[in-house]
Amino acid sequence: TEIEKLICRIYSETFNINENEIGKMNDFYELGGDSLNAIRVSSKIEKELNIKINIKDILSNSVVCDLSKFIENILNNDKENYETEIIKKYNKKEFPITSQQLGVYIDSIKNSNSIIYNIPYLYKFKRNIDVNKIKAALIEMFNEQEIFKSKYNSKEIEGQTEVYGFIDDECSLEFEEYTYENAKSFVRPFDLSEAPLIRVGFINDEILLIDMHHIISDGMTMSIISKYLNNYYNDVTNEKLEIQFSDYAINLNEKKKEFYFEKQIEFYREIFENEEYDVLNIPKKEKSLNEDYEDENGNIAYCYETIDNNTSELINNYIKNYGLSKTAFFLTIYGYVLSKYSGQDIIYSSIIGANRNSRYIENMIGMFVSTQPILLKYKNENETFIEKMKQNMNYLMNIYSNQDVSFSQLIKELKLERVNNLFVYQPREVLINDDEGSIFSKNNSEEDILNLGNKNNNTKFDFMFTVHENKTQNYYITVEYDKEIYESTIMNNIIKSFIEVIKNVDSYNQKINEIEYIPVNEKERILNEFNSDINNYECDKLYHVEFSKIAKQYPERNAIVCNEVKISYGQLEEMSNSLAHYLRECGITRNDIVPIISERSHYYIIGTLAISKAGGAFLPVDKKLPIDRIEYILEEVNPKIILFYNTQYIIEQIGDKNYHTYNLENHNYDINNEYIDNINE
Repeated sequence: TEIEKLICRIYSETFNINENEIGKMNDFYELGGDSLNAIRVSSKIEKELNIKINIKDILSNSVVCDLSKFIENILNNDKENYETEIIKKYNKKEFPITSQQLGVYIDSIKNSNSIIYNIPYLYKFKRNIDVNKIKAALIEMFNEQEIFKSKYNSKEIEGQTEVYGFIDDECSLEFEEYTYENAKSFVRPFDLSEAPLIRVGFINDEILLIDMHHIISDGMTMSIISKYLNNYYNDVTNEKLEIQFSDYAINLNEKKKEFYFEKQIEFYREIFENEEYDVLNIPKKEKSLNEDYEDENGNIAYCYETIDNNTSELINNYIKNYGLSKTAFFLTIYGYVLSKYSGQDIIYSSIIGANRNSRYIENMIGMFVSTQPILLKYKNENETFIEKMKQNMNYLMNIYSNQDVSFSQLIKELKLERVNNLFVYQPREVLINDDEGSIFSKNNSEEDILNLGNKNNNTKFDFMFTVHENKTQNYYITVEYDKEIYESTIMNNIIKSFIEVIKNVDSYNQKINEIEYIPVNEKERILNEFNSDINNYECDKLYHVEFSKIAKQYPERNAIVCNEVKISYGQLEEMSNSLAHYLRECGITRNDIVPIISERSHYYIIGTLAISKAGGAFLPVDKKLPIDRIEYILEEVNPKIILFYNTQYIIEQIGDKNYHTYNLENHNYDINNEYIDNINE
């Protein structure tokens, strides 16, 4: 049919496949389709047929002939319910900030010296590229997309302070020159009250550097820019925008006044209202009190792992065979692994949605991306893994239809907890430009992006887990995390477990809890090494001697924290030396037993360490014991001295025995605190 031919052509353009190779029985997923491609298909159908079908419709009718029948039914019987939205041009130079932009604006104002919301990219040119023509293309695009000229300030509206964007037609695009040595200085904070919020730099006419603030850009932006530059350079006419971002924002604000978001808020209310969930709690770092992370890279750290070719092929085949979206496949595994590491059967997470569901904004620069909260449930032990994946795919389809409302608004309306983790699936279409006439010899790699942005001093989430797809449909994983909170070990282990679950695709028809997530070599180590009952002890070492070595190595680190008292290793070494010298003066020598009757306190630790240094053996006496039991112990030992702290009432009851007692609180620890010879060797 004509509609089938149209869908084949649209798929050809979307997946960069020869139209003659696509037929009526081809499947969207088999061609490599995912939510991002579905957005593009929806936009192209909207332009061609003037009907608006959503992502869920495309993913649910993945075969060309099925989608064609679905569309034909709309055109013949139900067109009024699929009418395309008309957004008019307002021709205004100011606009209300969108809810997606607002969250970025608030965070940016709070962290004005941060580059947490910078989005830097690096592109290498092919040889003999005319850089002046590239600059001309950038200037044309800068003038075509008004969002580049926007700046943001607050203003009074009917007695309330609102944040607005303002188009500054007086600003211009400057080109900065760099060398390979100083290129990292290209990425620096933006001032949101000054336009433009884009910077462009060049390195020796070989490298193009672009940095934008997130308030005017998202993950699709560089794909749009790359396409624009390639078209201009190859004398291909770029399609003009029907509206500007300001028109989109004004239209969205008008819809908000008409309670447009209420239905979407209700969708999330049904998800969260009657569900008991907690913030994700995977093992955190045991941080030393003196540990300091202030370095040039701030608190961000990265883990990186490539998924090998064979495993990538397993993924692609499984997804095609079972009609899954890649996002649902990877997200289900992500949640499952986190459930194992946290012990939680409901994982509170978040995902990124492109939120470009209108033909007007397909090629528009702007901040449309939406972070949406999600609950991944692993409570039903009778479900198979593949069943859970299909459930999550349907779940995602519904989320894609309800992503206009921002996360910040949902937090306010539903009183959601802060989400501490983000899952991202990055399809290859976002990262590369496959046009044969590309001006770029190499697309920005993950290393380039990390190197450009490595001066971020904060993270937006405690950790962000991203699965990237490269040009050859292989995959790699990056994890960005706050190193104040997590050890690199736990992040690397999560990645390894993620890959291990992927390798067990043959088990996905089994129940969820039967899916192996511990790598074979790690499991072997746990079973054989960790559980081994063979231990070799170095019996020739003495505790107090080893302590003195540590104290000399780390004198400033905290050794004791007891209520409000903090004592460093160096201080504890000197205080115990002082008391040990006193004990020697009292006649304590090798093999003497010294009882200590004390409350739990720093004095107890000082006392036991000092007794060992003096050459004796300490005997802890529980203050809760009956007095006759304490007297019996002391009679058996017949000590030369008894140390005590805050147990005067016990000392008074044994006073008639004429024991030499010494209050640890009254000792002068500032004298005679030099090293004391060890007599126990």
